[in-house]
Amino acid sequence: MVSEHQIIALVERFEHKLKLLTNLYADAKNQIEQLEREKEALQESLKAEQDQVKELRKKSTKAENNTAISKDSGIIVKDNLLRTGTNAELKQQLDEYIQELERCIAHLSSLS
Repeated sequence: MVSEHQIIALVERFEHKLKLLTNLYADAKNQIEQLEREKEALQESLKAEQDQVKELRKKSTKAENNTAISKDSGIIVKDNLLRTGTNAELKQQLDEYIQELERCIAHLSSLS
């Protein structure tokens, strides 16, 4: 037969193990709550990033539509070749076009 002292020892060990399990449960519950808050913050951040990507795509599409290449660009080049007689004049004209394009690009970059 089990003595009273052995029963008390068993009950104390049981209480100790129960307290350990209770603490483990509380820690796990706190960790789950923390992870859920972190998940929610990450989802909000992801949504904000996705919204930003959508806005940038819209701006990019608008810029592409505004800077569409003219179908008549070949004719313009051909006409300019006829007007500019020498290579030096052609080079000068191309430099002016490049500078104008750089100004346009800088302007478009400042808009976005």
